[in-house]
Amino acid sequence: MFDFLKKNDEVDVKKKALTDTLGIDLGTLNTVVAKPSGDKFDLYKIPSVVAVKKEDSSYVLAVGEEAKAMLGRTPEDIVAVRPLRQGVIESIAQAEALLVYAMDKGSGENTNNIDRIVIGIPGDASEVEKRAVEEIGIKAGASYVLVISEGLSAAIGAGLPIAEAAGTMVIDIGAGSSDIVVISLGGITDIETIRDGGDDIDKNIVEKVKELYNTEIGIHEAEKAKIAVGMVHNTSADIENITTTAIGKSMETNKPKKVDIDSKLVADAAEPIVLRLIEALSLVLERMSPELISGVYNKTVVVGGTSQLRGLKERIYEEVGVPVEISDDPMTVVAKGAAIVAAEPRALEPEVRLKAMK
Repeated sequence: MFDFLKKNDEVDVKKKALTDTLGIDLGTLNTVVAKPSGDKFDLYKIPSVVAVKKEDSSYVLAVGEEAKAMLGRTPEDIVAVRPLRQGVIESIAQAEALLVYAMDKGSGENTNNIDRIVIGIPGDASEVEKRAVEEIGIKAGASYVLVISEGLSAAIGAGLPIAEAAGTMVIDIGAGSSDIVVISLGGITDIETIRDGGDDIDKNIVEKVKELYNTEIGIHEAEKAKIAVGMVHNTSADIENITTTAIGKSMETNKPKKVDIDSKLVADAAEPIVLRLIEALSLVLERMSPELISGVYNKTVVVGGTSQLRGLKERIYEEVGVPVEISDDPMTVVAKGAAIVAAEPRALEPEVRLKAMK
């Protein structure tokens, strides 16, 4: 399972590590928990939403699916909010409630069994932001908390040969932020983060529908349309333009109104985010050494929910000339990678990474 470390590695991975560790992808839209279980993982996906009292935002009423169902539908005295925005914690109390809930899910509601957790966060997180995540992990009940770049965690979870010197690259397109990470010898050699992602596409879909149909749709309807018919503009792939229906509120009559959302509308909504992603990729390639370029050319993976937009891999190749593969499990690789590091806590130490090459 944990093939990041080679057979001749002297790291002592105890069986207990498989029962007292968790990997967590603390995301803007969803929080994913991975718990090692034999040669597989137990996985839990939790909406990153918390419902609180309006007059006291630290008073948590619901977390996860129950709270998500309340978004935009709460009575006046209750507010459903996301504790993270663009990958950054906005409310310590709410993020702690979310993390406690996630740890309960992963531990079978007995957090006393959890000793170590590793949490993936955006690559450009400040030291203050990293400490905030570590602190809420300790408050939530973990004895040891490590935060690592989502990109590095995704590479480990995807099984990329990160210990090799040739170089690999991960493009992690999350809901609130996107990381481009270059990895060699088990460590990050370059990183570029943009605070844009799938959430921004959803918001743009809402605005496009408003402009075209004079109709307001909810953010959930926009997200569903993106998933159902989403694509990005490109010239090299013949992608079918398909249509789905959303129900919103007419801005003229205030009555319910059905509108058709097609793939081209979603592509138009995604275009500003795609352009910023391409710009960030171009910067990384500009800084990249010739020694790493061949490895990156041969081994670049795209993860994150937005990676599922049809035509994305073709568009990236058109723009920057790098072939990419879309991960088979783009939503869970960050949490899986974090779980591997949690179970093998020395995996990221320099001497272990260098031994893995031999």
